[in-house]
Amino acid sequence: MGLLTPQKSSFAPPTLLYQLIYHPLTTWFAFLHYLILYLRGRPYVPPKNKVPIRVVCLSDTHSKMPPTSIPKGDLLIHAGDLTNNGTLNSIQQSIDWLKTLQKPWPGSADGFRHIVVVAGNHDSYFDERSRSFHDTKNTRRTLDWGKIHYLQHSGVTLPFPDGRELKVHGAPQIPRCGGNEFAFQYTRGQDAWSNTIPDDVDVLITHNPPKWHLDIPENGGMGDEFELQEVWRVKPTLHAFGHVHSGYGKEPVWWDEGQKSWEEFLACAYNKPAGTTASQRLPLTELVDPQIWMLGVKCLVADVRGMLWNRLWGGARQGGYMVNGALTYQTTSKLLNKPKVVDL
Repeated sequence: MGLLTPQKSSFAPPTLLYQLIYHPLTTWFAFLHYLILYLRGRPYVPPKNKVPIRVVCLSDTHSKMPPTSIPKGDLLIHAGDLTNNGTLNSIQQSIDWLKTLQKPWPGSADGFRHIVVVAGNHDSYFDERSRSFHDTKNTRRTLDWGKIHYLQHSGVTLPFPDGRELKVHGAPQIPRCGGNEFAFQYTRGQDAWSNTIPDDVDVLITHNPPKWHLDIPENGGMGDEFELQEVWRVKPTLHAFGHVHSGYGKEPVWWDEGQKSWEEFLACAYNKPAGTTASQRLPLTELVDPQIWMLGVKCLVADVRGMLWNRLWGGARQGGYMVNGALTYQTTSKLLNKPKVVDL
């Protein structure tokens, strides 16, 4: 596979050289956008005189245990694909591993205070439509979750020290990406999200990313546009997900004109079907595209205005984070990525 050709898999990002040749302007504006976001600082600051809640996010372990230790924290989130084959036995094995990470009793020094899990498309047992024949017939066995919270279109309010609480909601649905053995799939382009998430959610956990956020936008964006609209409506402080291994990372979000402009810019620059690896542009033609220039400049102006509002004029920090915690590295089967940590 050459450096100037796109990746064969839609779940792998194109090379930097390919980006510089086919999307030079987009690459440059992306560098400036994320530089300004870095200079802008944290989009969310924990309440003063309160102990921060440390949230550890991971996803896509696919029946494996991470080779390195899990960072200490108060809340552990697993955003789906606990297993690879999705059977009840394999899911229980992953649950048993997660149980070892939880506090054995209240007040103990080690372990997480709370662990929350949603299903991924590989976790077939959770969706009756995708269960294996053996699991469908074997109805006497059930999963033993212990004190772990499993969320499936549901929520839970979790208590923490200093009287703090987090309202957490989990949703597993995902645009179709495989056969009938995959769980919670719907046809891409179908609205499976609008008005499905409570308004007062602090932490949203999904398996699928929202459109244009940690979802390989270079390949048309593997996320969902209706999910993005719903996330904009709710504006959670933390949105944790996985699924797109190559989108692994942590991204600040501000829920302002700068973020809107950036999403609009990406939609224009990478205007092609999700999962499309080939560019729709000829080499370097972006440099003479007036719409790309206009939207890029619009985004940077909004970014600078937002940075000045926070840094110089004392504007409130009312944003949050999106986290793709996929531990599986890109298109390999190895858990090379580390869990992501967020303080709330």
